[in-house]
Amino acid sequence: MEMDTLRLFNKDSKGVALSLDILIALIPITIMLGLVTSSMGNIMYETHDALYRSSNERVAADVANTLLKTSGDPYDWETDPASLKTLGWAKYDYNNHLPIEYVLMPQKVGASSPSLIQNLLGSQYGFLLTITSVPNGSTIVNMTSSGDTNANFNNASDVVKVERLVLVSAFDIVAEFHNIRLKKGGPITLEGNFPTSRTYLDMYDYYVYVDNSDLVSSVFVEINDVGGDNQIVIPSDFPSTPPLVRKIDPVTQKLKNQTDLQSNKVETELRGSPGDVADVYIIQVPKGTPEGLINPHGPQRVRAMFNLYVWTK
Repeated sequence: MEMDTLRLFNKDSKGVALSLDILIALIPITIMLGLVTSSMGNIMYETHDALYRSSNERVAADVANTLLKTSGDPYDWETDPASLKTLGWAKYDYNNHLPIEYVLMPQKVGASSPSLIQNLLGSQYGFLLTITSVPNGSTIVNMTSSGDTNANFNNASDVVKVERLVLVSAFDIVAEFHNIRLKKGGPITLEGNFPTSRTYLDMYDYYVYVDNSDLVSSVFVEINDVGGDNQIVIPSDFPSTPPLVRKIDPVTQKLKNQTDLQSNKVETELRGSPGDVADVYIIQVPKGTPEGLINPHGPQRVRAMFNLYVWTK
């Protein structure tokens, strides 16, 4: 009887040992499950945040590439903003029929409004876009989704930034009468046009530049049929050495200052000895450029930093 009882005790002790082993093994598993459960909220939040930020970064990069690497559709949309299908700022190479990536055309930039940038991004995003010259940091462009250039994004939960080094045309020839060969028997009269808008006039100054002005005996230049005492260049200015430079007053010359780009008419008449050659340019320059720097043959581009900040509203 005692032997049978001992055997039963031995069998029961094995069951107890097995149960204790299982309990001991379950302790770390339980702790791990507790930690995982408590961390699940953070893990889900961090995963969502990473996906959320990745989406914002992709949207910002896509918009920056569209602006800086394409000329838009159509490629010459700045001449008729109503024709715009897709915004793009890259200068168009008419010889190779390709956009020049990261070289911005002033007319395209000047013809753009915050609403056009907003259309590229989508209504759910806010943005701040700046272009500043390198290295002096002067502002070339400053626009925001709110239209308030002093707005900030301090209240945004997350902001992504795209930064690119670009080239901006410092001086741009917006109208030209090039290589005019004078002839015997009378004057040569030519007409052209150049676009301006309210934004353009805020950003740029305009000059008339007459090259080889010592070879002509008489030149006049009229803008928007403003003649008489307000004619921008008059015959008595010639011959002139060095080349004649005149700043165009936007009020006196009635330069167009509407929201959309509109054309300004230019008319010039030249007289001189047969066979002599002259050039007349209308040059667009950043506002405040000294008159002594105005030169159609000088540097055409300056380096600038493009910064695009994007956040979800």
